[in-house]
Amino acid sequence: MDQQPCPYKIIDDMGGAFAMGCFGGGIWHLVRGWRNSPKGARVAGAISSVRLRAPATGGAFAIWGGSFCTFDCMFIHLRKKEDPWNAIMAGACTGGVLASRAGTKAIIGGALVGGFLLGMIEGVGLMANRFFSAQQMKQVGAIPQHKPPPPLPPPTNIFGMPTDDPRRISGDLGFDDAAELEADDRF
Repeated sequence: MDQQPCPYKIIDDMGGAFAMGCFGGGIWHLVRGWRNSPKGARVAGAISSVRLRAPATGGAFAIWGGSFCTFDCMFIHLRKKEDPWNAIMAGACTGGVLASRAGTKAIIGGALVGGFLLGMIEGVGLMANRFFSAQQMKQVGAIPQHKPPPPLPPPTNIFGMPTDDPRRISGDLGFDDAAELEADDRF
């Protein structure tokens, strides 16, 4: 796994799910408490509703997240690979376990719903990944290939005379041959 080891990942996911459930449940119960309170006590009713019900929503999310992550880690360990099938099977098992108090029919229904929902989530994730990687490949292919820059002009000395041909310079400066010029350049 590219994240944390499974025991720590389970606790981390439970905490994250609890936080999301408390935040989302807080917004939901704030609006619901506001709407269901009498006109003079809307603010107090909204705050009371959030205080009483948001932690329960967060707890339900934490149970779901912990169960899902536990099954996911179990399937990763048993199958020795990380792929979308682990999440789909973990969603089905989580749906079945959470519906287990209501009987066999509810277990089957919960497992089907959990597997279907996680299959949809994983399918959308795979399609988005494929779409964005194709877009990135198009952008990489669309980068124009630049022509090499034109060659630089020949180097010149401080007097503006070209220095690329020592024989030409030697006559201008009074040297007899290029070897004499090169010998002077060494010092």
